[in-house]
Amino acid sequence: PAADVFGWLFGRYAFGSGVYAYNTVNAFNLYAMRQPFWQPDSTPLSFFGIAVGSLAGWGIALVAAATALIVGRYVQRKDERALLEGAMLCALAFFVLATRMHERYVYGAFLLAMPLVAFGRAGLWSSLVLTVTMYLNLAYSLAYQTVMEAHTPGVNATDLWPAISHPAAVANVLLFFWLGYLYLGGAESGALRQARGDSAVVQGGATDALSAVAARARAWFDPREGLAAMTRLDRLLAAGFTLASFVLCVLWVWLPNEKYFDEIYYARAGEEYLKNLNVSGWGPFEFTHPPLTKLLITLSMLLFGGLHGAGDTGLGWRFLNVVVGALMVGLIYAFAKRLTSSTLFASLAAVMLALDGFHFAQSRIATPEITVACLSLLTLYAFYRLWTATQVARRARPLSAQPARLAFAGTMAIGAVAAVGAWFLAPHLGPIMMGTDWLTAAQGVLAAWTLVLFWLIARTVVVPRVTAAAEVSYADGTRVIDDGPARAAATPEGEELPLGGSSRKPLFSVQSDGLKRTLDREGTLTFATPVATATYRADATAMVADATAGAGGATVLRADDARLWWCMLPLAGALLADSKWNGLFDFAVIWFIAALVGAQRWIRRPAVFGNPYGAPVDVIAAAMIVAGGIVYVLSYIPYFLQGHGFVDVVAMQHDMYRYHATLRATHPYASQWWQWPIMDKPILYWAKYTHTAAAGQPDCCVATIRALPNPFVWLFGLVSVPYVGWLAWTERNKGYALLIVAYLFQWLPWIGSPRLAFEYHFFPNLAIIVLANAIVLQRVWNYARERDLPYARYAVFAYAALVLAGFVYFYPIVSGAPITWDSWAQHMWNPHWI
Repeated sequence: PAADVFGWLFGRYAFGSGVYAYNTVNAFNLYAMRQPFWQPDSTPLSFFGIAVGSLAGWGIALVAAATALIVGRYVQRKDERALLEGAMLCALAFFVLATRMHERYVYGAFLLAMPLVAFGRAGLWSSLVLTVTMYLNLAYSLAYQTVMEAHTPGVNATDLWPAISHPAAVANVLLFFWLGYLYLGGAESGALRQARGDSAVVQGGATDALSAVAARARAWFDPREGLAAMTRLDRLLAAGFTLASFVLCVLWVWLPNEKYFDEIYYARAGEEYLKNLNVSGWGPFEFTHPPLTKLLITLSMLLFGGLHGAGDTGLGWRFLNVVVGALMVGLIYAFAKRLTSSTLFASLAAVMLALDGFHFAQSRIATPEITVACLSLLTLYAFYRLWTATQVARRARPLSAQPARLAFAGTMAIGAVAAVGAWFLAPHLGPIMMGTDWLTAAQGVLAAWTLVLFWLIARTVVVPRVTAAAEVSYADGTRVIDDGPARAAATPEGEELPLGGSSRKPLFSVQSDGLKRTLDREGTLTFATPVATATYRADATAMVADATAGAGGATVLRADDARLWWCMLPLAGALLADSKWNGLFDFAVIWFIAALVGAQRWIRRPAVFGNPYGAPVDVIAAAMIVAGGIVYVLSYIPYFLQGHGFVDVVAMQHDMYRYHATLRATHPYASQWWQWPIMDKPILYWAKYTHTAAAGQPDCCVATIRALPNPFVWLFGLVSVPYVGWLAWTERNKGYALLIVAYLFQWLPWIGSPRLAFEYHFFPNLAIIVLANAIVLQRVWNYARERDLPYARYAVFAYAALVLAGFVYFYPIVSGAPITWDSWAQHMWNPHWI
């Protein structure tokens, strides 16, 4: 029996190897997911100051619990396959969950996984995953032995390959829990399904994961998405949360009244702007980032007297960053309301952001990160509003291609002449004080920007003026073309249908997979789904109604609604790019998604991720480049006033890039990209340590400002973000897809960064984590309501209380409030925080 075999293994290895009192001895298991190897497993664990046992004890308890579940399930099934699966899972549970583990103890699970290949894909994937992770584990152990025998200097022998060992450990843990889910009833065996008479038999006893996801991805989108407007109550709540966040962050923001961390660069830049505005030839000491955030700090100082009074103090440097942080709370409320259509969960999103220690700390330090994060959120929000507003769109369409081509070519020819003029104009745009090495680059930049400007003019102004037909496009990709006497509709399926006539019979009607699309002779398309119905009309309006609501509950859309967001998106993107270069990641997000949405026009099926003709990617990109160039140059006006010219600005951009590309520095709180989502190494910004213990009194004091996220918000993202990604695909949800693409684009490029990085480089993703958390909590709430589970709904309020408790508990750590050394030690849940 599997239980007897496992009992012998557990007794032999778990207790027999007790001399190695470590979490893991180079084994890729649960305890290697984020911690180095060779860490003591006897240290008492505490939760909110309450001792909950040692790591070793918890390891034994987890193995025992897993064994009980596996054996219990075998007793229910009692078939030969269950014996093999149960034995393999017991061996894998021992390796994954127990401490004091060597890499070789996975051999049993690996050997038992191989016969399971005969039973289907679950066994095949198990063998493949274990083959890879076991090979890497053995290679790691050999590398460890080599380092130890050679006494290699400067090498951390407890964590040689973090980019390999930690992800491989995650793979082993996920494999165990996935197989456990299947074994305990998450997916029934093929034999049981055949016995039950199901027509769809799943091979191997487990549903193929990819096939299951593809099968659940529906063929229609929810027309109601993104249409939940802010009510008067919502506006009051958003303003209230914004004000509350401001009050919370502004209290004692002037302490410490000294520059700390990178304030020595950015607050100094504010002082230099005020001192040197009329000094010819002056250049800023902090030149490695664009000027906008430094100008914001300068303005903040001016509000309190500039270099006099409170202007050149902690209050003056930091005040407007507090304002920006508070505005971010109001913005996330608006974004969450559009995503969830719920006042409750929009409020919960605002609470999660306002009560996050990372947001709190970044709002109270005069550095760019809070501005970058706020403008990143604004840019994504503006794009989402544009995306949803163009579900019905109108554009001019030429009767023939020739006039449009001539107009476009003529405009670009004028643009080419203007670009040549810009090439020769660049050297005369101010003095050249940094040398002429970058003159050619400056000429090329101005000429290229001029060409993009004329492209935008041609696409949005000139070509529409020479056309005689109007084209209205709908969210599914259907188009209605009206050229006066002739009117026709083009469906995504490639059909060209003439409109008009006296017949009442629909021109086009298709129903499948819960979706019914009907096109009448007036060009009106009805897009009916199980949850909502949208009626798109040839006058560029639409009406969206819930499937269970009457006409009184319908929402009206107009093509003109997109105009505001066509302006807001380029402006928000321009401000973001002028704050810090990593803001350009969101340019890539928007252009990537716009390109994919537009590509739907070449797929012969109804579009599910937005109107393919509503927001052309070239127009979006050109508008953002043009606006970005204007705002970027305007922010250098103080630099121009000191006698510099356009060529000097371009030369400075090269120096900025060279600085970051060649920086070879170290810092005790520098971290790697994979550490950020798991909260492994938050930054210590400021600390003051004193020892003033009186007789019989606790040792005092420690005061720190640490960019420490609220664990109950941040770590929840490890579950919520992947789940929202799955929902984005299966439910064809544009907002969810935007969050996931932005999360990845704002994170993964840092893998290849040539310079040292910090957790604040991941800070813009805090807003995405908060929004994903709110979406998942709403799903829990709705699930409980549909099944009449009131206690499950209380869990949402319990979570909100937990977020509040987490903020209160960690408040001294993120605010600089003094606490005793014992209390400080209790707050250090992870040794990497120290």
